[in-house]
Amino acid sequence: MKQFRFIKNILPELFIIIAFIGMINLGLFKVEKVIKADAIGYYDYLPALFIHHDFVRLNDSCSKNYALYNRIQKEGVYVPYRGYLVDKYPAGTAVLQLPFFLLTYLITPLQGNSDDGYQKPFQNAVHSAAVFYLFLGIILLGKILAFYNIKRGISVFIELLVVFGTGITNYANFDAGFSHVYSFFAINAFLYFTLKYFKTKSVRSFIAASLFFGLILILRQINGLILFFIPFLAGSFTNLKQVVLYTLNKPKILFSGIASVLLVFSIQCVAWYAQTGSFLLYSYQGEGFHFLDPQILNILFSYKKGLFVYTPALIFSLAGLFWLFYKKKFYQTFTWLFFFLLITYLFSSWYSWDFAAGFGLRAYIDYYSAFFILIAIVINETKKSLRYAIISLTFLAIPLNLIQTYQYNSYILHWLNMDKEKYWEVFLRTGNRFKGLLWKNPFDMNQYLVLKKLSSGDISVQKSKAITTILETDSQNIPEFDKVSVIRISMTNNFISSDNSKVIVHITDSTSHKLIYWHDPYLIHFSQQGLNKEQKGVYNYEFTPMGDSNKIITISILSPTKNEILQDIQIEFLKKLNLK
Repeated sequence: MKQFRFIKNILPELFIIIAFIGMINLGLFKVEKVIKADAIGYYDYLPALFIHHDFVRLNDSCSKNYALYNRIQKEGVYVPYRGYLVDKYPAGTAVLQLPFFLLTYLITPLQGNSDDGYQKPFQNAVHSAAVFYLFLGIILLGKILAFYNIKRGISVFIELLVVFGTGITNYANFDAGFSHVYSFFAINAFLYFTLKYFKTKSVRSFIAASLFFGLILILRQINGLILFFIPFLAGSFTNLKQVVLYTLNKPKILFSGIASVLLVFSIQCVAWYAQTGSFLLYSYQGEGFHFLDPQILNILFSYKKGLFVYTPALIFSLAGLFWLFYKKKFYQTFTWLFFFLLITYLFSSWYSWDFAAGFGLRAYIDYYSAFFILIAIVINETKKSLRYAIISLTFLAIPLNLIQTYQYNSYILHWLNMDKEKYWEVFLRTGNRFKGLLWKNPFDMNQYLVLKKLSSGDISVQKSKAITTILETDSQNIPEFDKVSVIRISMTNNFISSDNSKVIVHITDSTSHKLIYWHDPYLIHFSQQGLNKEQKGVYNYEFTPMGDSNKIITISILSPTKNEILQDIQIEFLKKLNLK
């Protein structure tokens, strides 16, 4: 009977996760590889330990013969420390992925090379792990909200908003190997058992909270800042003081909690010792905080990665803060505000405040529950008219987030170099023509020599599904064509955002007629000053020099949706200078 009651209680969360998985399996957000970039560092503890057996390096051959480090050097997540190579990333994510890894390891044939542990079944295992811990995370979030007497329907709406209206959509799918969903789960577990301890003073709750705090530390050490959220959880200074004094007067409870934290944290210490001979170290060598130069406005509001720009639902946590103040709950107002300012100051002081390539400001994902507690409170306690207005506005974050998540993973939003102009240039745009629009490689003409420049003047192209040739020439007409690595095409156009025209460069072998090169970017990719304005546009068709056999170079345009006028077409053949 209890089992049925438990299943009934988590049915909403189950439906949310099924909907999330269904969205992925329907191909809307299909992903092939999740163990990439930072995710390699979080995960590589497992293949290093169980498959490649290069985890322990405390012997002369491993410490002195770097040839044995070929595999881990290839992964790029290991940093030098006192003559050894140590995994830069904490071990906690691998600990949580371990059951999924072991099951996959037992049923997957290995190939006997450095790719073992990274094949498709292992990619799927990590993806499944992230979805599983997201499931547990939202169950725990619902239990946390119950402590604040949030109506169940509102609680489910908050969970739906978290899964589909925030960065978690991305970090439980495309970037499922990153630590954030795992930290979201661990922090929620810590918050739940801490709230339970404040209410019941149960020893089990205190030990459970301590164990999860240890897990938080080995997931990401900086997430130990969650301790500063405890005053808010206490609800009042009086309650905080009473529970703290009660715990201090119970040495067995206190020491059992400390022992629990150390027990879990020892996993990381043992991993460090096995790799370097040191139980404690700072693995982020060369990276740190710039405490005198915090980028607070950028981290919250910039178009590059700003928290409230890419996760606008969180703005309503500030409405919750004002609501607490309005209701004269000053203790909760200022303890929450202190916590928010503390993590914001520290995150914005990190040497890379944008936390490098990624979707939105990912460092806050771990702490999402702190924000959504306030959102739930303001929705729960306000009058119906205001409640429905807030629900409607926050719900808009879901389609916006889903579109931007798609843009991020389709190379429409740039992973790092966004600004105001770029943001609005591709805002809500999902067409294929926008893929890669913001991703053009920087190009320095000073590094190239123009071998030949041709002019095709102005060309008028009628709307058609047929290709119109702009230029066709033999490589013998281009001096040193065997050294050409770029065909640079420029023209004047207004680059209308709805234009599906493509400018095609294809090169064939004149004898065998074999196609050697084909590239067909959309015309709008030529724009240099944004779309929908007349300007001189440029695109660089880059390739590896093709040797001295005879080639036919053809430049064409395909204009299926509109009549096209291309003015002042210039075509340059460039070779790379040997600059030293």
